[in-house]
Amino acid sequence: MPTRQDFEMALGLAEEAFRRQDPFEQARKAGVRWVPQPGEKASSGRAEVPFLGTVYTVRGPGGKVGYQGEESSSREPALWESILILHYFNTADGKPLVNEHISFKEIPDGRLYQPNFEKRAVAPLLAAFGKDPAGIVECSKPLGARTAALGDVSITVPVFPRVPVTLVFWRGDAEFPARLTILFDKSIPDYLPTEDMVLSSQMLAFRLAGLAKGKC
Repeated sequence: MPTRQDFEMALGLAEEAFRRQDPFEQARKAGVRWVPQPGEKASSGRAEVPFLGTVYTVRGPGGKVGYQGEESSSREPALWESILILHYFNTADGKPLVNEHISFKEIPDGRLYQPNFEKRAVAPLLAAFGKDPAGIVECSKPLGARTAALGDVSITVPVFPRVPVTLVFWRGDAEFPARLTILFDKSIPDYLPTEDMVLSSQMLAFRLAGLAKGKC
């Protein structure tokens, strides 16, 4: 289990990677907005990175992550949030979406992380929506989801601007329980490390389950 020290070290490495890049060019690759600081050097400004309906800011030149509109607030993202936002920003290479789906186990090292992925992302979604998969359509609207034409019920959620995640449900019957497959665009390794695919999928499941609990 990672310690706080582990997270702090990972955050320091991510901030260092941010400082080594051209933030304007990297924002273009990530599909996010870069807002320059008037009168300052080119690396000064902020990137605005949407993640699951919340907009985060990454400030140059240091790479500090915050919430949009709360620059003067004492409220700060959790360490894992800052790391995830920076990893997306730093990893994005600007390649267009392939528009072909792959499952998690087809991702590099996906089989290694598959049990963890099933436990942290698939199981919570089945617990929340397995009895009524159609309910996810309404609950996912606050996250900007659109319906897809797969399985019995499916939606695609823009987890990050260039990381669409598709959830495909098959209803259960007398013989088989409900099933869920989580699919990614084939370009996903160009935008997130495998461990962060697990984390972002877990947070998607957490957000959707929370919306369902609140009756959307």
